[in-house]
Amino acid sequence: MELRLATHDNLSPLNVLLNKVAKSLHCHHAVVTQGHRGSLVYHDKNGILEVPAFSREVVDRVGAGDAFLSVTSPCVASGFPDELIGFIGNAVGALAIRIIGNRTPVEPLSLYKYIRTLLK
Repeated sequence: MELRLATHDNLSPLNVLLNKVAKSLHCHHAVVTQGHRGSLVYHDKNGILEVPAFSREVVDRVGAGDAFLSVTSPCVASGFPDELIGFIGNAVGALAIRIIGNRTPVEPLSLYKYIRTLLK
């Protein structure tokens, strides 16, 4: 929703808006979360990658975007592949939407266990 508000565009597909904004800001990487539809990961050399969501069970969305950003930012800075950035971000987002408000953070051990479960 924030991307649509920033671009004043309610009609264009999100991948078009993401590409437009990233290029105008000269970003090498950008991500848009889409709730139950997953996320879009932009890379200036690789284009846009769609990553599915891992949970549809929503308790509270408050803080999920912050959790996503706090985990994916270091991944981008470390040079992780786009697929891994989206995967890790959506995994932490899936855990964050199960927490009411910002009562507790997503703990690293919980994230590791969840990722292990997803990969099985």
